[in-house]
Amino acid sequence: MKKCFILLFAALFLFAAYPAAFAEPTALPDPEASPSAHPAALPSASPQASASTLISYGSTGEMVVRIQLRLRELGYFDYKPTGNFQSMTVEATKKFQQNQTDANGLPIIADGTVGEQSRTFLFDHNTKRVDIAASIPIGQQLSGTASVTGELVPWNEVKTLLTEGQAYSVTDYNTGVQFDMTFCGGELHAEVECTNTVDTATFKEAFGGEFNYSKRPVVINIGGRLVAASLQGFPHGEDSVAANEMSGHACMFFSGSLSHVGQLPDVEHATQVNKAAGR
Repeated sequence: MKKCFILLFAALFLFAAYPAAFAEPTALPDPEASPSAHPAALPSASPQASASTLISYGSTGEMVVRIQLRLRELGYFDYKPTGNFQSMTVEATKKFQQNQTDANGLPIIADGTVGEQSRTFLFDHNTKRVDIAASIPIGQQLSGTASVTGELVPWNEVKTLLTEGQAYSVTDYNTGVQFDMTFCGGELHAEVECTNTVDTATFKEAFGGEFNYSKRPVVINIGGRLVAASLQGFPHGEDSVAANEMSGHACMFFSGSLSHVGQLPDVEHATQVNKAAGR
């Protein structure tokens, strides 16, 4: 009788334990999921220029690209957009600002930065486009035989021949006028400045009487060696030569020189270089 009682008791115990053995396990509390826990803020990326920030020299980003595209559309900016707000974009912005007036006919701020006021004018469909000149001052073209031609020398060789801070005689292929320009450096092409005010006046004469974005064939004398080149007529960027009435440097291309934009060849400069070589 006692043995039967024990067997019955054991059977009841197993029957009671069976559901618990196959029940869903209870989830353990997650120490990371406490209601009072707040995840630490992740560091954000460095902010780029946006639609609400003041865009000035050195700003980068998508908003700068939009500004450059709009300035180019309106005729104030003649370069490919880079997303980098540097000196050429600053100057283009100033020209745009100087051509705008507010509702009272007063000029807007023209400091080369793009704040709320300039941004409103820039993207307004009634904004003033660049004034179209009656004639574009690109200087005289060649009539007859060139007074001098140069040889095609690769840029990689030319830059080993030039000395930074030294002046070189430059002859305009089309007109034969001569002026000195100082080599100021450059990796993809040469950056040059007129040596003094007289040289700057002659430089402007060759380009039609004023600084402009046209490109002219020239021949530069490097240690008695005449080398074919192409000279761009609008000073920009860093200024290295004082008191020459030329704010910034001009770009001079040789055979194989590249542009700062994407480090690509410049077809217009290449054409002028070949022309300076008599080709």
